[in-house]
Amino acid sequence: MAAEIWALVFMCLFVALAWFPASVAKKQAYGLRWLASNRESEGLPPLPEWGQRAMRAHDNLRDNFPAWAALVLLIIVMDWSSATSAWAATLFPIARVGHMVSYIGGWFMPRFICYTVGLICTLVLAGVAICGLLA
Repeated sequence: MAAEIWALVFMCLFVALAWFPASVAKKQAYGLRWLASNRESEGLPPLPEWGQRAMRAHDNLRDNFPAWAALVLLIIVMDWSSATSAWAATLFPIARVGHMVSYIGGWFMPRFICYTVGLICTLVLAGVAICGLLA
């Protein structure tokens, strides 16, 4: 169970800080004054490509994190922890960090692989939870 808890804590911190790369792009493109303002978007030039990818990577992380976190919490609370759940819970953060880095870098194949690994981890955790419910 410790692996799942550590993975959950890490992912909570990662999600909480994952906005930073996109904010760096916004600061570079629009300036600190805009970043500290109400952020009117009318008339602004587009962000550089890497900044747009950083925003999409953050959005994708926010979309995929809740299901994974709910499954990890369920497994922890119901004491369904196993080597399989520890493996899937631990590999997910590694995959998501890799996904964000490769997305921002514009590297398609590593991004695709990391996304797929993260999705598989979530599905494995869902399988562990279903097995726990049926037991």
